[in-house]
Amino acid sequence: MATPSTRAILEQHRKDITGLFADRLAARLGRTAAEIRDEGLGAGDFEGNERIELALCDGSTMSFRYAFAVFDDEERIVGVFTEHGGHHCFAMADLALKELRDEKVVSRRSW
Repeated sequence: MATPSTRAILEQHRKDITGLFADRLAARLGRTAAEIRDEGLGAGDFEGNERIELALCDGSTMSFRYAFAVFDDEERIVGVFTEHGGHHCFAMADLALKELRDEKVVSRRSW
């Protein structure tokens, strides 16, 4: 089990990523950015049929179930939010992203 100091670091990371994308999350989830910052995300914010797949420039790949992505074109970053696998931020540089619903690709983006 993680130590209290490690858990605190992980919790701060989650809050930082959520705060960074709060406006975009609010638009997607129909809540205010302030609510997102204060309350974070909950199980009801995720759909069981959504998945995100990423490919990095070095050939590394990642797949996240119960996940969605939001995009900040101005900052050139992508936020990937998962119900169980954490919240992540990626630069829009040599990145390929697929959004899937019911195992069907609904969006492809590459930078």
